[in-house]
Amino acid sequence: MSRKTSAEVEQEALDSLITALGGLGVSADVVSTETLIADVSPDAVVDVAGHRLEIEVKSVITAAHGERIAQTVGHRPPLVVVADRIASDAKQAFRKAGINYFDRRGELRIVEPPVVIDTVVESEAASSPRLSGSLNSEVAKEVAIACLLTPDQAHGVRETARYVNRAPSAVSTAMAGLRDVGLLTSSGEAVVPDLFLELMGRWRRRAVPLATVPDAGTRNAMRFGLGLDQPEDTMGWALTDTLAAASWGMPIVARGDHPADFYVPSESVLRAARSILGDALDPAVRACTVAVAPVRLACLRRVDQSSTTGESWPVANHVVVALDIAQDRARGLEILEQWEPEGIVRAW
Repeated sequence: MSRKTSAEVEQEALDSLITALGGLGVSADVVSTETLIADVSPDAVVDVAGHRLEIEVKSVITAAHGERIAQTVGHRPPLVVVADRIASDAKQAFRKAGINYFDRRGELRIVEPPVVIDTVVESEAASSPRLSGSLNSEVAKEVAIACLLTPDQAHGVRETARYVNRAPSAVSTAMAGLRDVGLLTSSGEAVVPDLFLELMGRWRRRAVPLATVPDAGTRNAMRFGLGLDQPEDTMGWALTDTLAAASWGMPIVARGDHPADFYVPSESVLRAARSILGDALDPAVRACTVAVAPVRLACLRRVDQSSTTGESWPVANHVVVALDIAQDRARGLEILEQWEPEGIVRAW
């Protein structure tokens, strides 16, 4: 499929803005940019109910990008930023700076009295199957996690491929798919919290309660594939959910005897664990739970926190743990929102 030219992208964005305004009963027409003299040339000028507004068309606007736009507005004429996706923090920056915007997923704000529009319109993207398809594959989910770990940084194909231990070609395809639906910028920055929330909606853990916990010193440790040596670079069991969240410093209450929750790398490891450790007859008195990781990366690049928190088991990365905590619809997102880590940029 051939990619659209910049002129086609701009025209499509303008058409969507005019259609959205028309649906609200507001007249809008494109005016030639030659009729407006400005220091910075806009992509177009639109007459909205007698007000001439400069239009800037973007693909994706992250929080950082939104701040930069807000800081450079200066004394320009009234501006409307139109983008496929605008991060929530960017919208806040626009509101503070008096910048109008149209997030083509459905949110439209134009405040130029007497024109005052701040509403949600029918979204073109809502009915598109592309968004859900962009995170269907395991590689795409792993790429999303890798980018969410450092959402304020750009991510290249080869660097990401090395981190997730996947073929560059597969990673390139996954990143292109995420860019196409506005979840990654052209430089590979995660659009937050959008990417995290989309991934959260597709994250599933099917935990099996076990009667006993594996002992790293037993002869079965190798069969279990615990991977306790060099957890940052080897595949193995990864602690997740409640105890892992506490280890990361998330504000979660866990009693001292709270059972551990593990991800294991494969079905064969799960079968071995069930065979040797036994299924818990009553989940309420389980010794631990195990689940095959939704993605291989959950059991790779684990973190050794024994020297900082005293946690003896290798811990899944903070994004994987956050995805599990978020599955508790009652308290999960509240816990994540209250987490204030040092040295980590939150992706939600």
